[in-house]
Amino acid sequence: MHVMALHTMLVMQLIFLVIVGVLVITITASTNTSAAAAEAAQSLLGCETQCGDLMIPYPFGIGDGCYMRPEFNITCDQSTTPPSAHFTISSIPIAHISLDEGELRIMQEAAVQCNDAQGNETYSYWPSLLLPPPYTISDTKNKFFDIGCNTVSIFQADRTHPGPDEDKTIVGYTMVLCDDELRKVLTNSCDGVGCSQAPIPSGLQNFTIMLGNVFVDDSGTWLTKYPCSYSFIVEQAMFTFSPNTSFDLLNTTNQLPLIVNWGIGDEPCDEESQNNACKAVNSKCVNRPIINGPSGYICQCLPGYEGNPYLQDGCRGEFEIYTYF
Repeated sequence: MHVMALHTMLVMQLIFLVIVGVLVITITASTNTSAAAAEAAQSLLGCETQCGDLMIPYPFGIGDGCYMRPEFNITCDQSTTPPSAHFTISSIPIAHISLDEGELRIMQEAAVQCNDAQGNETYSYWPSLLLPPPYTISDTKNKFFDIGCNTVSIFQADRTHPGPDEDKTIVGYTMVLCDDELRKVLTNSCDGVGCSQAPIPSGLQNFTIMLGNVFVDDSGTWLTKYPCSYSFIVEQAMFTFSPNTSFDLLNTTNQLPLIVNWGIGDEPCDEESQNNACKAVNSKCVNRPIINGPSGYICQCLPGYEGNPYLQDGCRGEFEIYTYF
C-alpha cells in the first residue's frame, strides 16, 4: 500500500512537471509572438512597413498620413531590384534608419578627378549635398578623406547656426602626395602619402567637394597605375584606407555611406513635445545637443523597454520566463 502511494505521488509529480513544461512552452511562444508583433509594429496602422530591405519606422513613412512631418516622407522606388528608398523632397538614397540614435545612413557620391600619365585632366566630378532641417551631417560618425596622387581636396560647407565668432561658410582642405620616394613607403596609414583625412565641423547641412592638381607627377608611373583621385565624406566605421584595395574599390563604387543626425523638432524637450511626439507610455524625450546647430530632440524608450517610442503602444517590456527544468 505504501509502495502504491509512492508510485501515485511520483506519477502526479511527473504530470505536474509536464503541465508546467507545456505552460512554459506556451508562454515562451506567446512571448516570442508578442516580440515579433512589437518588432513589426514600427509603422502607423495601414502604412507600408518597409521598402526593399529597409524598415520604415514612424515618424518616417511612405505616402500621405504615414509620416510625422514632410521631411520624413519617403519614396520607395519599385523600379530597382530590390526596391530602393529616398527622401521624397530629394533623390538622396537612404540605407538605414535608427530610432534609438536619431540617425540615418544615406549614400553619397565621391568627388573624382582623373588624369593621363602626363598629369592632364581627363575627367572631373564635384558632388554636393544639401539637407533640409532637421538633418545635420554627423561630425562624430563621419570623416573627410582625400585619396590619390598630388591633389588638393577642397571642402566647402555652411553652418546654419554659427557661433558669435564663427563664419557661416567653412572652407577646409587636405592634400596627398606621391612622388617616387614617397611611393616606395606607401602603407595603410592615412598620413598624407596617397591618403589624407580630417574631421568635419559640427552642425553642417550642406557641402561641396572639389579636387585639383598640386603639381604633375613627372614620372607618370603612379598616374599610369592610379589615374583617378577621390575625395569624400564617409562613415568612418565603414572605410579603412588600404593602397592594395581602396583604389580598386573607389574605381567601381558609385556611392559611399554617410551618417546624418535627425530630430523631431528644432527646439529642446518640453512638456508639449513629450506629450505630442513621444506617445508611447514608457518613453522619454531626449535633447540632442549639437554644436553649431539646432539641438532638437528625439524620443527613446525607457530602460528595460524597446520598440518605437513614437507609437502609442510602441515601447514593450522584456518578459522574464522562469522554468523548473
